[in-house]
Amino acid sequence: MKILYVIEHISAMGGLERILIDKMNALAEDATLDITLLTVWKDTYGPAYPISARVGQACLALCRPASAFGMMAAMPRVLHRYNREVRRQNPDIVVYFRAVGAMLAAWSSWRGRCIFETHSARPYCNHRWMYSLMERRVSAVVCLTQGDAANYRRAARVEVIPNFTRMTCPSPSEAHRGQRRCVFVGRLCDEKNPMRLLRLWREIVSRMPGWTLDIYGTGEWEERMKEEIRWSALSESVTMHGFAQDVAKIYCGADILLLTSITEGLPMVIIEAMRCGVPVVSTDCPYGPADVILDGRTGILVPREDDAVYVDAVCRLMQNAAMREQMGREAVACSRRYGMPEILTRWKYLFAELR
Repeated sequence: MKILYVIEHISAMGGLERILIDKMNALAEDATLDITLLTVWKDTYGPAYPISARVGQACLALCRPASAFGMMAAMPRVLHRYNREVRRQNPDIVVYFRAVGAMLAAWSSWRGRCIFETHSARPYCNHRWMYSLMERRVSAVVCLTQGDAANYRRAARVEVIPNFTRMTCPSPSEAHRGQRRCVFVGRLCDEKNPMRLLRLWREIVSRMPGWTLDIYGTGEWEERMKEEIRWSALSESVTMHGFAQDVAKIYCGADILLLTSITEGLPMVIIEAMRCGVPVVSTDCPYGPADVILDGRTGILVPREDDAVYVDAVCRLMQNAAMREQMGREAVACSRRYGMPEILTRWKYLFAELR
């Protein structure tokens, strides 16, 4: 069975790019599957993560327009080149992503079996107007969460298949907890709301001195956050580390993961932290944290706008090592449902049913 994955480009170091490449590499190990990646835009940087030699690669080799007007003007050319390429590839199933994928699914002349795979909740996607036509045309929409699945009422079929993690749980000898260390891992952008975390941390550390916060990630808020740390005299308790290569090592030395997101798709950082036995305090934002965290058992969900409850929840965990340890053990057990074999089996079953 030939599966063609279609995405705009694959050079960004983002969550979608990482999970897509991991998924293609793993599926390509199955001799019954022929996996090919088709990118739309010409890209001089190449893939952000290593792609297996078993995965075929093709590109429409179009220059990405710099403006929204240019993007709209380029769509007829994208469609023409895509229609020609998809006929040449002749896949059994096409899997689309993001707004360009929605456009191709909606208006392409190719009418074989296809899936639209969502990685952002629909209300927060760009160019949402295209999604109404897309969901009528595709064979199935696959969402990361039950909450987002409810947004696709006109699709012929809607499935919920979360992302998987390949991160292995450290042994007790590898983990070095008890250093009174909180961590944040993620993009420093509006959706993750890291400036709010700094504001909350001032109150937290005033009540629980001696604890530290390590921030891993890059993004548009990075410089402003550095200024805020200096201005607020948080330098002794907050350290910014930039992009993290070895995330498992970070979690091995963490006592609590903190998230203050406004919105999520399916937050892999929560799943990875749980895999490593780290309890999580997160805002209960749409649509992912509540799908992953068992409130009070593997972490704590906090109403999105309630600063006081968030601070109290973090301080309560800080004060209770036994609670952290119990939550960590339950988190490891709960995270097994996001293992790679379990998730790949669900994808293969869907492919077989749609073929």
